[in-house]
Amino acid sequence: MKCLILAAGKGSRLRPRAESKPLLPLLGMPLIERVIREARRAGADDFVVVTGHAADAVEAFLADLARRLDVPIATVRNPEWADTENGRSLLAAEGLLREPFLLLMADHLFEADLLRDLLRAPLPPAGLRLAVDGQRHNPLVDPDDVTRVRRDGARITAIGKGLEPFDGYDTGIFHCTPALFDALREAARHGDTTLSGAVQRLARDGHAQAVEVSGRFWCDVDDPAALARAENALLRRLRGKTRDGPVARWLNRPLSIRLSRRLVNTNITPNAISLASFGLSLLATGLFLVGHYAALAAGGLLAQLASVIDGCDGEVARLKYLGSDYGGWLDAVLDRYADAFLLGGLGAYAWQNGGGTLALVLAFLAITGSFLVSYTADKYDGLMRERGGARFRIGRDVRVFLIFLGALLNQALAVLILIAVLMNAETLRRLYVCRAG
Repeated sequence: MKCLILAAGKGSRLRPRAESKPLLPLLGMPLIERVIREARRAGADDFVVVTGHAADAVEAFLADLARRLDVPIATVRNPEWADTENGRSLLAAEGLLREPFLLLMADHLFEADLLRDLLRAPLPPAGLRLAVDGQRHNPLVDPDDVTRVRRDGARITAIGKGLEPFDGYDTGIFHCTPALFDALREAARHGDTTLSGAVQRLARDGHAQAVEVSGRFWCDVDDPAALARAENALLRRLRGKTRDGPVARWLNRPLSIRLSRRLVNTNITPNAISLASFGLSLLATGLFLVGHYAALAAGGLLAQLASVIDGCDGEVARLKYLGSDYGGWLDAVLDRYADAFLLGGLGAYAWQNGGGTLALVLAFLAITGSFLVSYTADKYDGLMRERGGARFRIGRDVRVFLIFLGALLNQALAVLILIAVLMNAETLRRLYVCRAG
């Protein structure tokens, strides 16, 4: 699927942040790279980018990005970018687009599912489809700056800035046929070089249709306020991880997101974060083995810190598109090692402080239950997703938090009993719940 991206504008309202708006970093990644990566997730595999302002810098970046992603990215310059509207940039790329194509803006962020929704709808012959957001109170939209749309069912009847009445917002995300270029030329002959002018002409002839995308993430990054809204929205989306337990959801995730917000602006990789979290767990275990309360309490704090940092690897991977099967597997393996060391260290502390053989038996049962809870997680989570209901979940976040509390309260033996009972009971509960799955 061909994808055309308009990246010729000056972006004057964001000039204090970056010379080129397409290259403006957002959470450690230029805007245009985010657009290209998300479009790839939705199925685009061949890109054309129209450049203008700071063309040399943008084109050099795109050449490097094409090599890194192993995807074709052609560039074409709009020589009139400073004197005409965005419709002229579209016409500059006409020679490279002979079949239906996606049309995106370098400063409009979106989620891949929005683009998939658009592509599922049939494309009108000799026309286009526009993703339209009917959520009139979308907090990510500046109602005074956005292009508005009026519809009659799926048919677009009017489009433009300040349009009244209206029932949706133009997301700047299109699926087009080459007929758009004839509409652009017709609009230009009447003195209108905007994309909206061409869409209005197609709408007049019944060739412009809308796809409703309310509830999907998108954001037009036009000014510093919009940049802040986009950053906050991307970070909020990290909190929607369905496998989070209660401690992760209400304590660890808010803290780890704050850390990830800083880490994305460094070169640290998700795998390095996983190793750092594991290293903290090893250090916590070493403190448990000292056998004194002060060391125990310090170890408990380090264990909980490691649990918070353990969330950062996935967050940084999502924000910077660095996720991999190996990375997820490495994180899972290191977590199992960390669990065994922490519980074993807690058992050793309890044994040294009068727990005797019981402490070692409880540590064994706690480790076994923890491993089985992890082992049964995929089947249990998958079955719960199929059933579509809310699920009760006890996982690693809970047991590490219990280790932390037990260390602070100097109740190592009691916490080993609690973790052993909870983890093995949760495993049995999952076996019962999944018996018909």
